[in-house]
Amino acid sequence: MGFFDFFKSKEEKEDKIVARTPLNLQIGDIVEYDLMEYKVIGKIDYEEGGYKWYDYHISDGKNNLWLSAEEDDELEVGLFKKLDSGDELYSKLQEKIPNKITFNNQAYSLIEEGNANIMVEGQVGAKTGQRIRYWDYEASNGEQVSVEKWVNELEISIGQEVKKSLLEYYPGK
Repeated sequence: MGFFDFFKSKEEKEDKIVARTPLNLQIGDIVEYDLMEYKVIGKIDYEEGGYKWYDYHISDGKNNLWLSAEEDDELEVGLFKKLDSGDELYSKLQEKIPNKITFNNQAYSLIEEGNANIMVEGQVGAKTGQRIRYWDYEASNGEQVSVEKWVNELEISIGQEVKKSLLEYYPGK
């Protein structure tokens, strides 16, 4: 602490804004993508064997998306939309999760699976401490399907990796 820092008010000391990245977004922050602004309304921190990644529930008031972020040799960021539970893929995956799936005439191959513990904040529809099972699939065109099993319930999302340069992040209030 410098000499003049002693004279700063408590508010001035607490108002330091940390630059946002896909790995440190907070509830209330803004994500800009494709000229649209989305507010972070929920966050899930996943942890598996010391490895961490994040999903952020973002909304523009009409549309809800999930922004995924993980540091795996390099930063990978994707945007996903949750499929409706009445979608045909839900019924296909209820009994068994295969190594290959077909959805909308597109073939997807399993690229990763595992179990993770989660911590949640905000609007995500889950509770901290849950353990989930997950399967990630990818098609030849880069489109991805994410399947998560929460206790006995499946959640399926479809999306793809996005160029980091197309995303901007702004701290909330």
